[in-house]
Amino acid sequence: MLEVPGWGETRMRVEAELARRGWVPATSPADADVLLVCGAPGEELASVCDRLWSQLPGPRVRKAVITASDVAATLERAAEELLDEGRQHSDARIRSRQPSEPRDASAHDSADEPTEHNMDMDMDMDMDMPMPGGIPLANGAPDRDGLEMDVLHVPLGPALPHWPAGLVVRCVLQGDVIVSAEAEVLPAAAQPHGDGPVGGESRRSADDERRLAVIRRSDAAVQVLALAGWSFAADRARRIRDAVASGTALVDAAADLDKLAQSVGRSWTLRWTLKGITVGDALAHADDGMGQSGSETVRGRLVGWLDEARRIARDDTAEGGYELQDALALQRNLLSEIPRLLNGADVATARLIIAALAIETAPSPRFRSRAHE
Repeated sequence: MLEVPGWGETRMRVEAELARRGWVPATSPADADVLLVCGAPGEELASVCDRLWSQLPGPRVRKAVITASDVAATLERAAEELLDEGRQHSDARIRSRQPSEPRDASAHDSADEPTEHNMDMDMDMDMDMPMPGGIPLANGAPDRDGLEMDVLHVPLGPALPHWPAGLVVRCVLQGDVIVSAEAEVLPAAAQPHGDGPVGGESRRSADDERRLAVIRRSDAAVQVLALAGWSFAADRARRIRDAVASGTALVDAAADLDKLAQSVGRSWTLRWTLKGITVGDALAHADDGMGQSGSETVRGRLVGWLDEARRIARDDTAEGGYELQDALALQRNLLSEIPRLLNGADVATARLIIAALAIETAPSPRFRSRAHE
C-alpha cells in the first residue's frame, strides 16, 4: 500500500478493512499480491508506484482508491481479479515480453572466453567498478576516527511501512551511520475529498474535532509502537483508532486508552528500546497540534499522545486541536530539522525519530532541506 499526502483517512480505512477481513498487510513488494494506492499521486509518486508494481510477483493486482467510502468495494474487486485466471495469464504473458534492464558491459566478462583483462586483473579492484546488474559498489571516504569507511547513498521512503506519506529522506551512510541527509515531500496530483470518518470540514462539530484529535494521536502512537517492535500494543492502538473512526462513544474509547497508556508507561522493555532517542528541540518552538511541543524524547512523545488522547476522549470540553494554525510553516520547519536530527543515527533509529515527529505532509506542494556534513 502506498499513501499519497492528504489521504491519511483513506489509508486508515484501508488498514481497518484489512484487519476486518483478516488480510495481512505486506511489508515488501515481494510479499504483496495487491498494490493499493491511496490517493492521486503526482508525477514522481506515480513513478514510484510503477517501480513497485514492476517488483510484485504474479498473481498481482493494482488498484487505486480515492475516497475512503470506496475502500471495501475496491478490495473486493481486487480479490476477484486475483482469482481471475484469464487476467493473470494475460498479465504474465505481457510481463514475459517486457525487455529486461540492460546490464553494464563493463560489469562482466564471459567466463567461457578468457581475455587478457580477466587473466591479468589485479586483486586490488577499483571500488567504482559496478556489480552484475549495474549496481555500483560502495565508495570509500574517511571516517571520524581517521579510517576509511564505505559510503552508501540510501533513500528512505516514500514507500515504507509506518512512514509519512510522500516523504523521501536521501541519506548518506558510512557503515550503518547516517552522516548527511536531504528531505523532501513528493506532492499529490490533487486534493482529497472530505469523506473521512467524521465527514467534510464544513460539517465538523465540536465532537467531530475531538474525535479527529483522538484518531490522529492514536494513529501516531501506532507508528511508533510498530517501529519499536511492540506489535501487540500497536494493534491495540490501531483498534482504538478504528473504533473511534467508526463511531464508538469517546467515553468507551477513553477506558481502552487508559489501559493502553498504563501498559506503555509501565513497559521497561519499551523504555529500554527507546532510551536515548530524541527529537531534540525540533518542536520546542512549534505548535504541532498534538499538545507535545515540549517533549524531547521519542518515548515522551508517545506517552504524551496517549495521555492527550484519553484526556480529550473523556473531557467533552477539551479542545481537539486537530487543525494546525500554520501547518505549512510547521512542515517546513520539521523538514529542515531532519538532517540535524538524523546525523549520527542508524537507519532504525532514524525511522523512530521520523515517526515521533508525526510530520503532516499534506499541506506542502514541495519543500526540500539539504544536510550539512
